[in-house]
Amino acid sequence: MTMQPAGGALLSETRPPKRSGEPAADDRFLRLSEREEGEGPARLYPLASPSWPSKALRGLLGLLAPARSACGLCGRGFAPSRTSLAGLPEELPRSWSDSVCGSCRSSIPWILRIQCQVCGRPDPCGDCCRRTSAGFIRSRSAVRYTLEMRQLLARYKYRGEEALQPWLADMLLPAYAALAAELRLADRLTGRLSDRLDPDARKGKEPFDLVTSVPVSRQRLAERGFNQAERLAASLAVRAGLTARPLLERKEERGKMSAKTRRERLIAAEGLFEAAPEAAGILRLLAARDPERRRPLRLLIVDDIYTTGGTMDHCALALQRCSPVPIDLYGLTWARA
Repeated sequence: MTMQPAGGALLSETRPPKRSGEPAADDRFLRLSEREEGEGPARLYPLASPSWPSKALRGLLGLLAPARSACGLCGRGFAPSRTSLAGLPEELPRSWSDSVCGSCRSSIPWILRIQCQVCGRPDPCGDCCRRTSAGFIRSRSAVRYTLEMRQLLARYKYRGEEALQPWLADMLLPAYAALAAELRLADRLTGRLSDRLDPDARKGKEPFDLVTSVPVSRQRLAERGFNQAERLAASLAVRAGLTARPLLERKEERGKMSAKTRRERLIAAEGLFEAAPEAAGILRLLAARDPERRRPLRLLIVDDIYTTGGTMDHCALALQRCSPVPIDLYGLTWARA
């Protein structure tokens, strides 16, 4: 095989035979014939071969350059040491911060301040003032449901990118920490965490007794293969040192809530959820573990998105109807629409 380089010279892959007084060609040389065959010996030209100092320099630069990692959210390579932690909630694990690139970090609309004390909305809220039932006491969310967050969640729920789950679960921690801090403060103000009334207060005990999740229908479970809310609840429980148990069932599939108006969502959520058969027994046993408890059991309901609050409210009402002991219910979602 031959190639015609610029100037008409031929590049041959065949090494020339050794001639008298001519050094043997090695792997760094190729035969270049610039003359017609028979007009003289072929001339040998060295290929470009880096000297050892340049190789050593490149190796040294490689050692000094920051290692690159793949972003846990977008998959692109980035240098963790060059990313800033500015603007990130303090409660995020350092492992999350070190594994997400700067571009993804800047696109996350964290909810750090709220205006509605009931649903945790960061903007003026018109939903909670129209509530006709009080299934849950308050709910908090990690991020705003922007287009970028919608796309990120869709990759996890609908496109099979289940590797995103640990990063999404970590993103719940700041909102959970804020809700837990609110409850601890309220307990101190009411005297529930005084040493006289609650010796466990000095141990830094978590304010929730159990974590549960919003269920999906059997049809959705068969299509998707998992319940995203249940997985988020289980991961949060591990991270916060709590226990997670499924306590609710969805009676039927009434279409995607995301495709409905506010009024349609509220109507669709009515009578949609019921307590699981074992829920009452679980709550009774949980209360029996601490007969001197001076407050109702606190349950945390986890979901992926909070829109109108109808789903959260009806899940809470279903648990209240079945519980043989007093319970207070709170909500935690990944996103707030």
